[in-house]
Amino acid sequence: MDPIALLLESHNEGRSFPPLAKPELLLVTCMDHRIALRLPENFAFVLRTGGANPDPVEPYLVYALARTGVRTVALVGHTDCAMSRPDLEALRTLPQGLEALYRPRIAGLAVGDPAAFVVRKARELEARLGVRAVPLLYRVEEHRLLRLEGKAALDPGHGLAACG
Repeated sequence: MDPIALLLESHNEGRSFPPLAKPELLLVTCMDHRIALRLPENFAFVLRTGGANPDPVEPYLVYALARTGVRTVALVGHTDCAMSRPDLEALRTLPQGLEALYRPRIAGLAVGDPAAFVVRKARELEARLGVRAVPLLYRVEEHRLLRLEGKAALDPGHGLAACG
């Protein structure tokens, strides 16, 4: 079965699968505590990073791909992501000196629209690494994964331009 189809069936439909012999997917998602994916045992390497941004963890991603032969990457952004537009004022609570150090770095990691971001990053990973990279969106409101289509533009009338 296709790794993305297996992911969607396992998470969205609650279908259980026997443990796999080896990983078939490398999954990059946000570190947000609300993301709780249902995955078969031994199915995926999971990298969590703010905003589902693969850039800071790309060396780990590349190493896992090279070491295991996994050829499919799922980039899972999510609704209501704090890294869309980070609240830099929250950094004022850090010990003296740290705000100035981290403010520009965190601002530079803002992802904007999470759906559009993972679509763009998936295309970049495909071009750079020669792997299949699939953009998905986790809707924290209902804990469902959506496979994104096209530009994955947010549609205020219908939620998202996506298919499940």
